[in-house]
Amino acid sequence: MDCQRRIRFNVRVNFFRVMTVVFLGLAGAGHAGEWRAIPRHETRNGEAGGYDLGACEVTVAQFVAYLNRAGRTDFPETAQIRRRGQRYAARRGMKRQAVAEVTPADAEAYCRWRAAETGRAIRLPTEREWEDAARGGVDGAPYPWGWGDGGDLASLAQFRAGQPAARGGTFIANGFGLFDMAGNVAEWCAPSADLPAGQRVARGGSWAENEPAALTVTNRAFFREDYRDCDAGFRLLREWKETP
Repeated sequence: MDCQRRIRFNVRVNFFRVMTVVFLGLAGAGHAGEWRAIPRHETRNGEAGGYDLGACEVTVAQFVAYLNRAGRTDFPETAQIRRRGQRYAARRGMKRQAVAEVTPADAEAYCRWRAAETGRAIRLPTEREWEDAARGGVDGAPYPWGWGDGGDLASLAQFRAGQPAARGGTFIANGFGLFDMAGNVAEWCAPSADLPAGQRVARGGSWAENEPAALTVTNRAFFREDYRDCDAGFRLLREWKETP
């Protein structure tokens, strides 16, 4: 089954669950602010933190706003996004989902646009920044929620599911207040020095995973840099303004 059919097939199944989350004020806008501060802290690998990370993954609505405001016309239609003339729109029921079917280049272009809009340094996290934030302040923890797989991953992450979840809040946040650091969509990171040319890494696993190991904070998923499919999205890092 192709990507678009896989996602749409499960929209109705997940509809009532998502609407319940929204009603309870747990999805996306119900959380205080877009960013979460990752404080400086010591880990077994040295000092970490000192930046803000998006509380949730970038959503379809946010990405569509970028496409239109930035005047892009080269982005392909996807299972989540359609094109109307020279403008883009979210498909029905997709606005609050984490955006997927974006390449690392798309994610980096979005970062540059947000940086220009806000006057702040915004980019993809490095793999180490992502991993330290994913642990939620629990040094050495293998999962964003701490130790062990809890025996029921379906209650902890969007895993073995039919589509990305609604924007963060469906599952419990980690110790830094970050949602969906495991499952939902795998998240593109900045290029790593140990990778061959043309390859990129996404972290956190996705809704399409079948093995719990894919959700560990150390798991690295390797893709071609032009990879575009319904299991990969991204989250933003905002650098702190250093005081003199």
